[in-house]
Amino acid sequence: MVPDSVAERAAFLREKIEYHNHRYYVLDDPEISDQEFDVLFRELAAIEAEHPELDDPNSPTKRVGGEPAEGFIPYEHALRLYSLDNAMDLDAWYAFHERVAKGVGTSDVAYWADPKMDGLALEVIYENGRYVRGATRGDGLVGEDVTGNMRTVMNLPMTLHGGDVPELIEVRGEVIMSNKDFAALNARQEEKGDKVFANPRNAAAGTIRQLDPKVAASRPLRFMAYGVGRVQWAGRGADWATQQELMEGLRGLGFAIPPDVKLCASAREVADYFQKLMAMRATLPFEIDGMVAKVNDRGMQEALGYTSRAPRWALALKFPAHQTRTRLNAIRIQVGRTGVLTPVAELEPVELAGVVVSNATLHNKGYIAERDLRVGDTVLIQRAGDVIPQVLSADLEQRPDNAEPFTFPDTCPVCESPAVEDGERVVCTNPACPAKTVQRLIHFVSKAGLDMEGVGKQWVRKLAEDGVLNTPADLFTLKKTDLLKYERMGDKSAENFIKAIQKAKEVAPLWRLIAGLGIRHIGEQAARALAARFKDLDALFASTLDELTELDGIGGIMAESILDFRVDASNRAMIEQFKEAGLHPEGGPAAAASDDAPLAGKVFLFTGTLPVTRDEAHAMVEARGGVPVKSISKKVDYLVAGEKAGSKVAKAEKLGIEVIDFAAFKALLEGKTAARQKSLLDF
Repeated sequence: MVPDSVAERAAFLREKIEYHNHRYYVLDDPEISDQEFDVLFRELAAIEAEHPELDDPNSPTKRVGGEPAEGFIPYEHALRLYSLDNAMDLDAWYAFHERVAKGVGTSDVAYWADPKMDGLALEVIYENGRYVRGATRGDGLVGEDVTGNMRTVMNLPMTLHGGDVPELIEVRGEVIMSNKDFAALNARQEEKGDKVFANPRNAAAGTIRQLDPKVAASRPLRFMAYGVGRVQWAGRGADWATQQELMEGLRGLGFAIPPDVKLCASAREVADYFQKLMAMRATLPFEIDGMVAKVNDRGMQEALGYTSRAPRWALALKFPAHQTRTRLNAIRIQVGRTGVLTPVAELEPVELAGVVVSNATLHNKGYIAERDLRVGDTVLIQRAGDVIPQVLSADLEQRPDNAEPFTFPDTCPVCESPAVEDGERVVCTNPACPAKTVQRLIHFVSKAGLDMEGVGKQWVRKLAEDGVLNTPADLFTLKKTDLLKYERMGDKSAENFIKAIQKAKEVAPLWRLIAGLGIRHIGEQAARALAARFKDLDALFASTLDELTELDGIGGIMAESILDFRVDASNRAMIEQFKEAGLHPEGGPAAAASDDAPLAGKVFLFTGTLPVTRDEAHAMVEARGGVPVKSISKKVDYLVAGEKAGSKVAKAEKLGIEVIDFAAFKALLEGKTAARQKSLLDF
């Protein structure tokens, strides 16, 4: 039984923390320091850890992310989330206004205008003032349930503000990421060797659809409300007679709404504001791609109704893409991991959409030829939210007399080996090309490969350029003394670098090693299929074309790539070096079926804080023939519970699932492979 004083203190702390979250993330007007906030947060976390009975899914402590989801389940919206019709110019806007005026019988129509936030459309649902669900827009009728991930969005209220809240309210809005936060996220992604996002919208959408809420919690998202679905009040009918009242009402309930909203008294005022907003676009902290104008009177909205796809009372006025002209100073050729030669335009620096642009993608040899781009040309470039802008065309009237057609190189600019055409690509033929080596090593340590967190991309590049690393196998022979020769590499950093490599060697599953090899056309999904079929790399590279192509998801081109990879003597030597270093993970159906596997056929679920990450725990299970899962069901044999295990323990006990701690899990792992297992569990 939790003492009343403790329960009251927890409730008080939750209310205070949410209040300060709102002031910080929504109002941008904090009242206390970060240190004072941390004291409150730690006290609440300690109370909840000591009294699991006080578990509340909407507690501020849940914003750091919960258990990973196995997958997103569909969610059927009670009211459809419609798309918006678009206007690409002001003539289309005035035509829309004429249709509205005809529909409501008067041209005296006011409009609510707000920036069209470029994010992921969602619906969040509250019952009796408490957050209960979040779902993506999907096709407007059915979306994906992302309730857990939306809890990590710091400006989303978990409990509605004020004493008068609806019994039920469905709030529609956009999940977005600010330009500043987007730049910082991409810098972190690049440093870790992970993929960078093309634009803030992709970053927001990719984050909300992460199966692990802790990933979502680590990325700074915001929710901006712009409308509602169902709204039910206790003892009274509809509220908010206008769009302006609705938006102010949402703000009063604790929601952030888009910046620079405006009530426009006429169609002309909408047009003027659109022009003003377009001029302000580059200075705004968020990406916007236009403005949305809505009939302000909600009674008029109801009378106008909907078409089969969009409301008749709202229109999106879209901005033209960011474009400008500058000089093409040079065309530089980059060489990637697979040897592809990619042309990049070096431009006279020019400001575009609030950033200074000096480089732009030229895609491939054909792209340059089709547009007849030449060094010295004045070119039209475009940036529509992409990280690297595009060169659209050359201004032939301003072409210098001495501008020569660009000749795409037939040798690699790095190693000077022959480069050959392969479809639209031009590829370096030298397997030992230094540029390939650098990119191959970066891929190997990245999340797309062995996921060596702590092995930075820039250090890998430096070590490769200095000849310390020539193949991924060289990583496993690195010593701390090799790293301490570098002035900027401290003792602790060098130690963490080596530990990250050793940890990856001990826990990496076979599919990660296959994916990390960088075989052309073989990504994560194909690597998983191969690891499920073959015992180890030796078995994979001893397979025939027929054996490979009979696998689901492995086509002829993929199979040929695998066979091409194995015939290369340097690749075969690298595989042997992996084995000598102790990197020889096993997979295949036999691992799970073998009587020698101590966990053969057993299903494991992990919860709470463990001495290892979830990926590491899952790898341990798979290496011994078991099956790791991410959600609880009757199929689970063991629930491995760490600290702060939460509600899954009670659910497991109800289902008759055996609950064990991590020490018991380690004992289960020993079995007949205890000697080998020691290296995996020596934390």
